[in-house]
Amino acid sequence: MEEEQISGSINSFSDQYSPIYNSSHDTNPNNYYYYDDDDEEEESGYDHRTKRSKHAPILEEEEDRISALPDSILLSILCFLPINNAIKTGVLSKRWVSLWTSLPSLSFDSNSFKYLEDFTRAVNDTLLLHRAPKLTKFDIRSEYDTDLDPRLDIWVRFATNAKVDQLRLYLSPPDPLDPNGYQLPQHLYANEFVSEFNFSFCNIKPIGLLNWVSLKHLCIQKSALREDVIRKVLVGSPRLESLELHDCYGFHRLDIVSESLRKLVIDGYLDRDYIDNSDGGSDEAELEIVAPKIHSLEIVGDFSRKKCRIKNVSALVEVKLGFYLTSDFEYREEEDAVERHEDNVKKLLESLHHVKNLTVGIWCLTALSIMSVKHLPSPLSKCKCLTIQTSMGKCDLPGIGSLLQSSPYVETLVIDITSWGYVWPALVRDYDVVNHWKSKEIYFKLLLLRLKSVKILCFAETLHQKEFILVVKFLLKNAKVLEKMVIIEPQSRQNPTRNMLRKSLQVAQKLLSFPRSSPNAVVMFPY
Repeated sequence: MEEEQISGSINSFSDQYSPIYNSSHDTNPNNYYYYDDDDEEEESGYDHRTKRSKHAPILEEEEDRISALPDSILLSILCFLPINNAIKTGVLSKRWVSLWTSLPSLSFDSNSFKYLEDFTRAVNDTLLLHRAPKLTKFDIRSEYDTDLDPRLDIWVRFATNAKVDQLRLYLSPPDPLDPNGYQLPQHLYANEFVSEFNFSFCNIKPIGLLNWVSLKHLCIQKSALREDVIRKVLVGSPRLESLELHDCYGFHRLDIVSESLRKLVIDGYLDRDYIDNSDGGSDEAELEIVAPKIHSLEIVGDFSRKKCRIKNVSALVEVKLGFYLTSDFEYREEEDAVERHEDNVKKLLESLHHVKNLTVGIWCLTALSIMSVKHLPSPLSKCKCLTIQTSMGKCDLPGIGSLLQSSPYVETLVIDITSWGYVWPALVRDYDVVNHWKSKEIYFKLLLLRLKSVKILCFAETLHQKEFILVVKFLLKNAKVLEKMVIIEPQSRQNPTRNMLRKSLQVAQKLLSFPRSSPNAVVMFPY
């Protein structure tokens, strides 16, 4: 009887999981269609072992090698399919009818449904028939609605009862400024099995102590976080290795007390003080990070008007500064915004002078270019691997030169050229940056004595820019121990036209003609 119910449910689910839900489908279990190979043979009037259909060959039973595989392998294959397609495999044969009910991984996305009630019904029906004793992954993706709360509570309870290893609730707010997300149930704060949590637009408010003894990776998005809650999470997660905060707010200090945490990612910080106060918020608003044990730090995304300060990060090895401040140049007088930005970037780089791997994003490069034009040096860095994200426009040259000048220990240089940049202040736009670069060469050409490897990621169009050629020519001329320079095009553009190949060949011939101070230097091009 259970197998008949599962088989009949397949047709129901096939309707529910179509892009536009057919609300008129028959939900009466007595009317469910039951797949039967014998019935099909009787209706077709021939033996499939000796005859073929008009449209496709029918394999003999012993030739169905896929169905003969063990359940564990078939379930691994089904895990790569969206849940709706995995359920539909039940119509293949009796062997497949109930196989999907043992899937160790379940993912649901409301975007596949026209109405929210159809989405909740499909999830409920799937969970009702699911019988795997343990889940490796449970994902819910949906726009948040308060009507979902009781359903979400049931679904989370189902996942925790199944000792889920990875629990992900990707809820999107109906309004970007709406602070009222889904309230996580209290029983979730005492979970000994989950190794990865991913919460989006969820209120994290544990009552009492928190116990996530198996948690290794935690990602929180679009959520309010109090500093005391962050401390509870860190104290109650003794094995936590990675913490990611995306577009979160409500805290001004991150005191990473964890002994196990090694990676911290802060992707965007919403300054709600600026939004909520009519006077524009506080100019002194800061986010302070204290993390003596972490090895990797990423500060990326939109930080609005928030300054960032880093203290006590002696164990840091790898840092990425890819943040930007959209509100500064938009709402403040240009000169004031520039000075605030310079000060922020300068203090950050001073705090990170000891890191071995440093990535400097376009926004920080902007500040360094402005400082260079003002004849202000970049803080000295001990990094051995330096990545520079740049649009390779003329206004980027002072910043690139400043970074090279302040990084005498660099052995590997990565130049990541993007197709976009920022609006530059007049101070830099009107400056003769090419002559500025050439006038500075004498000061930093002797600092490339350790550079062995250069990797340049760029589009074909960039190869013709005079700024690009100027930088490459300088590196080849002054890097005395250079071993290789590799120029790579993004994968999205690795189908070149004949005209692109012809132009690239012309540029390659030009670059190969430049003098090289290193006799062992090899230059490699795309295509």
